[in-house]
Amino acid sequence: MSSEARREAEAWLRKADSDLRTVEILLRDPAPPLDSVCYHTQQAAEKALKGLLTLCGVPFPKTHDLVHLASLVPEDVSFEVELDVLVELSYFAVGPRYPDDLTVYTRAMAEALREKALRVYAAAVAFF
Repeated sequence: MSSEARREAEAWLRKADSDLRTVEILLRDPAPPLDSVCYHTQQAAEKALKGLLTLCGVPFPKTHDLVHLASLVPEDVSFEVELDVLVELSYFAVGPRYPDDLTVYTRAMAEALREKALRVYAAAVAFF
């Protein structure tokens, strides 16, 4: 792997970390914008996965589908995240961004998604 590829992969992880920090900051608010919190959990997971793929030299399409991105991780790389976690997080890439989204956002939901995003991030970082 080239040093340029490693720098690009690390840049993806910094962006993922930024999204996770955003989640933490927003959740400190007594009445946070929960839709935004949920959106950033998905974004953190997506960017962590894209960082891992970049590190592995695997090209990926422009997509928010975490299941598809995870399917591109090479078999010799241990990326142990349950499929249901990826499916659930994937929804929040688009849903929270539009007014016709009928999801009822709760703090419990946002906190659970934060934990799931942290699991994806940790699984990606473990390979670095």
